[in-house]
Amino acid sequence: MASRRTEEAMVAKANTAVMDSDDLDDFEVGADAEVIAPKVDLRKKAKQRRPKPGDIDPIVAAESALKELTASFDVWMTDETETLMCAWKACEAAGFGEEQRETLYRSAHDIKGQAATLGFPAAGLVAASLCNLLDAVRTDQLPRELVRQHALAVRAIAQESKQNEPNPLAELLAERLAQVTKDYLASLN
Repeated sequence: MASRRTEEAMVAKANTAVMDSDDLDDFEVGADAEVIAPKVDLRKKAKQRRPKPGDIDPIVAAESALKELTASFDVWMTDETETLMCAWKACEAAGFGEEQRETLYRSAHDIKGQAATLGFPAAGLVAASLCNLLDAVRTDQLPRELVRQHALAVRAIAQESKQNEPNPLAELLAERLAQVTKDYLASLN
């Protein structure tokens, strides 16, 4: 019985040590930072077994499937961007009603979470800034022009950037929108 309590205590301690995703919203990366993407070696993740004659190497098959999926990332990002633009237009038309605002937030949040994986990290930074703005500001204080700039910036980055290639202009735009948002939020307090 003591080992089960010890295990439960260890799990509880580990759960409290994990950062909540909201904690990451306040995390800032300096201009001189370098993002290092580790190479994923799928062989370390797979259980090794003796191949039988005619077997396809599961690692090669997985890497091939991932490569095929990567070709679809542009289309998925375009779809996510269209969803965001539709949500923003609905907010504009409805005066940022609660339902429309929630749809806009969910769309921005999806892009925030998926953009880096899809190869458009700057779009994810802009979407994160939009989420911060929507989280922190009441509808009557929401700067519609700043929301518009965020939505248009995500669309421009998705259309003008090449997947997984650095885009200094997109990064600068993302940084500037994040700073303007931070300054606006600070002015409210």
